[in-house]
Amino acid sequence: MKHRSKFLVIVDESKELNVAIRFAAKRAQSTKGNVILLNVIEQFDPQQWQSIEDIILQEARDKAQEKLQKWSKVINELTNIVPELMIKEGITSEKIIETLEEDNAIRFLVLAAAEADQPGPLVSLLAGQKSGKLPVPVVIIPQGLSDDLIDDLASRSD
Repeated sequence: MKHRSKFLVIVDESKELNVAIRFAAKRAQSTKGNVILLNVIEQFDPQQWQSIEDIILQEARDKAQEKLQKWSKVINELTNIVPELMIKEGITSEKIIETLEEDNAIRFLVLAAAEADQPGPLVSLLAGQKSGKLPVPVVIIPQGLSDDLIDDLASRSD
């Protein structure tokens, strides 16, 4: 049975996230696929007061859910696609790889590179050090691309 292709986007605080979202949404639309939005809550160091840690973690989950809902709405308004939303806790790179290994319908990890001299920590890590451990290709969208160019690239079949 053929699965619908999925495009995984990591939702973080980066300014360039919008180009990764747009490309993944438009590419999913043109391939009749879907988008997965993943937000990873970095693990906290163990603290003496478990109840305080629980409160901080719940606040982080609430904030993550808000971010995912915001970007889900953007994708839905662009393409009528309702993306899958995921929140995981742990080390970001490990949780990304775990997600890719758990869902064999994910065909691409879509990241965006910042316009600055450094492309951003996720791009540096996942397209560099950890790239050989990824079970799918990484698509890196430069932050400076226009919406029209992203839409054109995402809809091409050539």
